[in-house]
Amino acid sequence: MKSPLPIRDMARRHRVLIECRSTAAGRRIVDALPGKGSGLTRSAHRQSQPPITVHSNVTRRRFIAAILGAGLLTRVGTGAGQTPVSTRQLIAIMNRLAPAIEALAARTMPPDWQLLHACLYYALAGQYLLARRGILTHLEGGAVLYYPDTPLQHRIKPHVWLATDAHVIDCSALSRWGYIAVIPVQRVARHPEEVIPGVTRLLILEQRDDAQFLDYVAGHRARFEHALRGTVPGNE
Repeated sequence: MKSPLPIRDMARRHRVLIECRSTAAGRRIVDALPGKGSGLTRSAHRQSQPPITVHSNVTRRRFIAAILGAGLLTRVGTGAGQTPVSTRQLIAIMNRLAPAIEALAARTMPPDWQLLHACLYYALAGQYLLARRGILTHLEGGAVLYYPDTPLQHRIKPHVWLATDAHVIDCSALSRWGYIAVIPVQRVARHPEEVIPGVTRLLILEQRDDAQFLDYVAGHRARFEHALRGTVPGNE
């Protein structure tokens, strides 16, 4: 019997399948996927795959976080039936949502947290409110450096933000600078060598996708969802 897939591999596998099935061409590719031959129908392909086994509540939470946090969602405005959202439009949307995001973060975060250090709850609130508008994002975490090539550079670690294929959205900039940062990916560097003077606004110094981080996010996401429903975990 094969051992269960590692969590990261499972997330990648589901992300690929989810994204493939979002287009007609992708569905044809998925439908044609064999065990390693060709011509199986989708239902036959599903039956040919061994069931994915997720052991223990902790592992299940990590698996769910890997799917929801790392691969849940696709590019802003590029899903089926969605209209593309420009940077200017997204900035306008975030400006309108800013009061609701701040209020929701304050309502759902642990009572002993300060808003300045509640980037995770800003991100969860932003993700929730954007999803209600049909704008889908995924959550990333690690460390960032704003304005990396200037005297104004500002390092934040640990940090959590939202991302799409087109933008980085930092909802917690609201508590620091009074606005939500919406940064096109062309102005985001993921390695110091990619920094372009006068262009790069954000350098991602570290990006976490380890099991400890995913479990941490899953726990707080559960708290956030309970707070939305007005329930206490364990007393539903």
